[in-house]
Amino acid sequence: MTWASHILVGASVAKIFGLNYILTTLGAILPDLIEMFPKRMTHRGISHSVAISLVALVLLWKTPLRDAWIGVVLGHLLPDALTMTGVPILDEKSRRLTLFGGKLRTASPGEFVVTGIIAFIAFFILGSFSVDAERRNWAELQHKSLIDKREYYENRFRFW
Repeated sequence: MTWASHILVGASVAKIFGLNYILTTLGAILPDLIEMFPKRMTHRGISHSVAISLVALVLLWKTPLRDAWIGVVLGHLLPDALTMTGVPILDEKSRRLTLFGGKLRTASPGEFVVTGIIAFIAFFILGSFSVDAERRNWAELQHKSLIDKREYYENRFRFW
């Protein structure tokens, strides 16, 4: 997928789950950014590893970097898994994971349609939806200094 698609999906993930937009969208392009520096690294190689990214997400879950890694997993790896190339489970030599048969081609009209549908659902249909049963907006409470940052991070994913 293109960077524009990754950024839009990352922003959609941030909107739906109340995450930090900057960290989540940065995470959505992080695997491609990592590939830019070492010349020997192949595209969709170890930087796109599903196993490594999931382990990193678990290890970073209680830190502010969690939002970036959620962006990596949901904003980058998941959309790339929809493409014909897919994403490696471990490294460039391992089996690749594709979802729905890997029907999308990078930069194709299909990619932009799927990305547009995700963004439409996130920003217009679910835009005002809250997963909190009491409909508390944890980000707004933290912004107004009614709760501290620790309480915000502990409660923003609570479903009840």
